[in-house]
Amino acid sequence: MQRGSELKKIILTTRPLSPKAEALLMQLKGSSYEPRSPSNLNAEDRSLVQVILLDTARPDELQLLSVQNLARFPNLRLIQSTRAGVDSVKFEDLPPNVMICGNVGAYGDQIAEHVFGMILYFARNLGTLNQALAKGIWEIPRSIFLKGKTILLLGAGGIGESVARLASCYGMRTLGVNTSGRQVPGFERVVALEKLEEVLKDADIVVIALPLTIKTFQLIDETKLRVMKPACILVNVARGYIIDQGALYEHLKRNPDFKCALDVWWHYPKVGENFSEKYPFFELPNFLGTPHSSGHVPETEEIALDGAIENIGRLVRNEPLKGLMNRNDYLGLKELITRAD
Repeated sequence: MQRGSELKKIILTTRPLSPKAEALLMQLKGSSYEPRSPSNLNAEDRSLVQVILLDTARPDELQLLSVQNLARFPNLRLIQSTRAGVDSVKFEDLPPNVMICGNVGAYGDQIAEHVFGMILYFARNLGTLNQALAKGIWEIPRSIFLKGKTILLLGAGGIGESVARLASCYGMRTLGVNTSGRQVPGFERVVALEKLEEVLKDADIVVIALPLTIKTFQLIDETKLRVMKPACILVNVARGYIIDQGALYEHLKRNPDFKCALDVWWHYPKVGENFSEKYPFFELPNFLGTPHSSGHVPETEEIALDGAIENIGRLVRNEPLKGLMNRNDYLGLKELITRAD
């Protein structure tokens, strides 16, 4: 153990770090911080832990945030996730003086490409055309020209900004929604969440990229779905529970021109289990689903770690943090999900 002036503050992480990631961490404030795994942490070093860096989507890593474990780190200042969302964390267990940050922007460009793959699948009838041609049917249905159409991004943060940049390449009109109504570069207009219905009715395409909180839980319900255009394309790359599952299924059944693409779900299979949902979405021709894969490309792990470490650097330098979560937005969320299930 280091003594006296040699004592270093500890960044506790369960993540395997690449040499580049370790080098980035060691640069923080003249190497006064060092990464340490829980298995290499002595009892006398617990007071030196100031940051926990982990993947909040992994149940095994979330165990580090139990009440019992957190009580061992009296000087903990920050919990930094390598993931954008932190809704899997039980905020009721977190000490009130500890901040928690999502990895805002780390997945934006990867997910934006996936979003437009989903949009083009429906706009250009790619699935329908492929199936028909395979049967020998030569028909050219009506397609959607994206130029001049309106895309609404629910969430004008990292993912929303990346989607907006791609939308501008298609010549689309880009609207956004965030919690405050703060204007964001790259958007023609951004409105606050409570004004959602004002812009929802104007959108040809709606992309959900909001965090799941008590304010966004089942935000898209039967009423909001009815407000949307009959031939709207709805894409969700955020969290399943932002949409009312039953309302969406019934709306898709009743409105065959309405299209929906999901990369996120209400239930996820455990290892060895098959995937299934309460409603048979995949029987519908106006539905497309992918297995929460929109952010998964070979470069993602490095991009995510770099983004998380850079945010830790902001803490060390006493700069404003990116992705700082308001715990009041998450208190009670687990109970809402339990009731919905």
